[in-house]
Amino acid sequence: MTRVRLFADRDYPAYVRIKRLAEQRDISVAEAREQDGRWDHSRYERVRVVAVDEEDAPVGYGEIYHEPSRFDPRRYFIRLAVDPRLRRRGIGAALWTGLRAELDERSAKVACLWADDGTACREFIVERGFVEVVRSFEQVLGLARAQQPIAAAEKAVTAQGIRIETMSELLARRGRDTLALIHELYTSSRAGQPTLGAVTARPFEDWRREVFDELHGLPDAYFLASDDDRLVGCSAVHAAGEDVLRILITGVLPEHRRRGIARLLKLRVHAWARANGYREIHTNTANPAVVALNTALGYAIVASWGGYELAIR
Repeated sequence: MTRVRLFADRDYPAYVRIKRLAEQRDISVAEAREQDGRWDHSRYERVRVVAVDEEDAPVGYGEIYHEPSRFDPRRYFIRLAVDPRLRRRGIGAALWTGLRAELDERSAKVACLWADDGTACREFIVERGFVEVVRSFEQVLGLARAQQPIAAAEKAVTAQGIRIETMSELLARRGRDTLALIHELYTSSRAGQPTLGAVTARPFEDWRREVFDELHGLPDAYFLASDDDRLVGCSAVHAAGEDVLRILITGVLPEHRRRGIARLLKLRVHAWARANGYREIHTNTANPAVVALNTALGYAIVASWGGYELAIR
């Protein structure tokens, strides 16, 4: 019979092996420990459990956690994975029973996660009452054939008094303290966008580390729109392969939307990518307006997946 217990330090090698097998995550034990060590338990809760065999060796893991970028004290995101070689033996069910007990103990209101269509994960969560509430789309742009109607877009936006510049240019002009304003825009420009939960601000240092240290963000490909001295929009990419970029963010403040700013920001990203020898740009979004904009600019939808919620209380 499968037993579920709390995660322990000795479980890291098995935990990493399961993530590699079940989630295709290329992560080392040292990296997993480092990521866990950075978790701010004083602000965000996280509980991880493992399912173990008769020799106490982990064969699956599950966790509930607060997502810092969509923080709600009673909303918990879920991860659950089982060694693919041992599926359909009740391990996932045992893990879910353990996680559900942890959720009930915390008076959780909502549990949520993203799941691919046609997978065992989706079937598993739907059977337990999870409902799709939002859909995200993966889109790809081939730069060689992409149209670049940038001149007309530039004319329309600059006529409104909007200035477009790179992060490098902005920091050189206004100083490093401006990085805090860029961080604020990263959250406020996504207000109201469809996702699992409402967008909230991540701590500045966590955002800086992810964008620049982990994703190796490109300041020369991080475009910002200003109305007078106020930042009102942004679009940026990071490298995702030798000749592939991935959109990090495209967002505009609610009161500045539908004015062509997002379109111009993306076109500036495209022009930079083409000039620097990139072949493709990949992105995913659950925002129908952005999906439509991307489609108009030549992006093709190549995949989609659902965001699922379980109402607990």
